[in-house]
Amino acid sequence: MESRVELKFLINYEDYIQLSRQLKILMDVDPHATKDNGYHLSSLYFDDMYDSGTYDKADGVEFHRKFRIRTYENGKSQLEYKTKNQNITTKDILPLDKILEEALIKRDFKKLKENLDKTLIKQIFVKMKLNNMKQALYIDYFREAYVFLKDDIRITFDKDILVYNCYNKNIKYKVLEPRKVILEVKYRKTFPDFIRKVVLSKKHITIPYSKYFMGWLKLTNRGV
Repeated sequence: MESRVELKFLINYEDYIQLSRQLKILMDVDPHATKDNGYHLSSLYFDDMYDSGTYDKADGVEFHRKFRIRTYENGKSQLEYKTKNQNITTKDILPLDKILEEALIKRDFKKLKENLDKTLIKQIFVKMKLNNMKQALYIDYFREAYVFLKDDIRITFDKDILVYNCYNKNIKYKVLEPRKVILEVKYRKTFPDFIRKVVLSKKHITIPYSKYFMGWLKLTNRGV
């Protein structure tokens, strides 16, 4: 598990259009893009009986951790365990087949026990048993993504973010304010000046934005 720096910014649509045009010149489009320089994502988040993931974020705890199943537009899915300490993140990933994915969602302990040799399955299994961890909510969105492979840099724009309840997938709520986009900058060691100057030219302020937490606010009517 390798760590990386992850910076987030909430930007307006006009700045997104300008920056997107510039990045198309400086960087490559993510090779997994299907259309409009990006792809759709769906993330199923898990939380425990104490809503630890939610309230840690609400209380401003600097160290966060979360389990989620991320499903890509091509149908592939993976279990992720992500930790974040201020702007430093780490992520463990386990590719899932449909059987194991369904076992996690339905908390099929018999099937999960058969896979305890996989570290992430063992970790979430313990959480399910001890803290009643279970599915919490879904977040869907479109991600426009650019990469600079030489320095392992990813810059993404997340748009059209929707949240919905695990038990009623027909009612979805928009998470972002109109004409707002989430800009994310991710790098491991270096952030070249020629990209940095373009991305930070507007002097946007980094924010501790959580799609999960903002989605939870919408679902619980605590959002603005």
